[in-house]
Amino acid sequence: MTTVLALLEKAVERATGESAETLRNTPVDDRRRQIERTNGVRLRFTSKFPFIGRGNVLRDRIVDHAFVERALKEALRDDNTR
Repeated sequence: MTTVLALLEKAVERATGESAETLRNTPVDDRRRQIERTNGVRLRFTSKFPFIGRGNVLRDRIVDHAFVERALKEALRDDNTR
C-alpha cells in the first residue's frame, strides 16, 4: 500500500469511525440505511454527471445489491434462451 493510500484510509477511518475494509465491503444501500438510522435523517443522492444515452436508466434511484443480482440473472437467463 502506498503512503498516500494509507494516509487516506486513516483519514477516512477517523472521519467515519469504521475501518476502510468494512466500508469497502458494505453495499452502498446498507451503508445508507445505517447512516439514516443513526442520524434520523433520510439521505438524498444527487449527481452532477450529465446522463446521456440508454445506459443510465436507473439514474433516479440507488439500487441495492439484490436488485442488481436479480437483473443480472434475468439478463443471463434471457440471453441463454436465444
